[in-house]
Amino acid sequence: MKTDIVIIGSGIIGLTTSYNLALLGEKNVTVVEQKYIAYGSSTRNAGHFRVHFWAPENARFAIEARKRLLDFVSKIRWNAEIDLGGYLWLLYKEEQIKAYERSNREIWSKLGVAGKILTPEEISERFPYINLEGVIAGFYGPQDGKMNPNVIAFGYYEEAKKSGVKFLPYTKAEKIILENGRVKGVQTNRGVIESEKVLVAAGGWSKELLKTVGIDLPIEVERKEIGVTEPINYFMKPFIISMKSGVYVGQMVRGEVLGSIDYPIVKGVTPFDTTLDWIHKWSKTAVEIVPSIKHLMFLRTWSGYYVVTPDHSHILGRDPEWPENLYVATGFSGHGFMMAPFAGEVIAKNILYDEVHELMKPYLPTRFKEEKLIHETMVIG
Repeated sequence: MKTDIVIIGSGIIGLTTSYNLALLGEKNVTVVEQKYIAYGSSTRNAGHFRVHFWAPENARFAIEARKRLLDFVSKIRWNAEIDLGGYLWLLYKEEQIKAYERSNREIWSKLGVAGKILTPEEISERFPYINLEGVIAGFYGPQDGKMNPNVIAFGYYEEAKKSGVKFLPYTKAEKIILENGRVKGVQTNRGVIESEKVLVAAGGWSKELLKTVGIDLPIEVERKEIGVTEPINYFMKPFIISMKSGVYVGQMVRGEVLGSIDYPIVKGVTPFDTTLDWIHKWSKTAVEIVPSIKHLMFLRTWSGYYVVTPDHSHILGRDPEWPENLYVATGFSGHGFMMAPFAGEVIAKNILYDEVHELMKPYLPTRFKEEKLIHETMVIG
């Protein structure tokens, strides 16, 4: 089999990239996926998006991604359940308030996405269901919101497929094939796919694939657990994050209360298991924030991966020292779904035209050896 471009991975990055390649006129694209379409973490995430990051580079990138997300969902035939309920960070220390005030003044206001520091009285008036014990302020970002990630993922899939992109589920990429320092294709469990260009967008499996051509990308996989309760009347507008415990809790528009906490710590490409330890930890901590959910029953729990870089910022593009026409899009550190609408656009142009968008430049893989890291510490979960 021959194709112009192979994308390894049908997660949200592979889907948005294939969609954008088709928009740009490149229809001879093949996406290979080891399991079913959108297997992996793309349909295992919390279904939220935000524009507030500590690193200015990430804030700018997220703003562009949000624009494209809201534009795309207006084009698909399903309801993506978009709701701009905002994010609310609960702050417990003076230094936390100062950090949010500084970023709001020096970064977010200048980018047109200023939030607001709320007093405990203002939080209580707006969101009376939140327990404010120990809370001395809150930061509210009204531009942030929630979505149905399954609808969005399969919206991109449907649009890409209609444009002629080929999808090969249950086709596992085993090795990238090189010839004279150039990409020549991909060896899969179903045979060789010949191609002049390859994009590795395989999430937690990207590191091992790149090792087949001698590239050791600085990423680490962490398994995260998450869950939802039975649905109840919708009352919880913002996505709530405690800066004391790290717990987050929110409510999807259909009524399920959703949340997680960074516990237990599990590293590596491990099975997508869940644990009673996590249920106990999250339940106890979430009820401290929103006491009225105390008697809800769990509907289900699941897990997914954060693919984490040393600076908690993603990797896009290629290193000139790599084999020619080999590209990566990975390492989103828990922010893949919210960054994907823009990431897919810039990596598609990089593959087709060798174009490096101004907002993509900081994310090139060369930044690690050049010591130009994008230090992002606003990582939730």
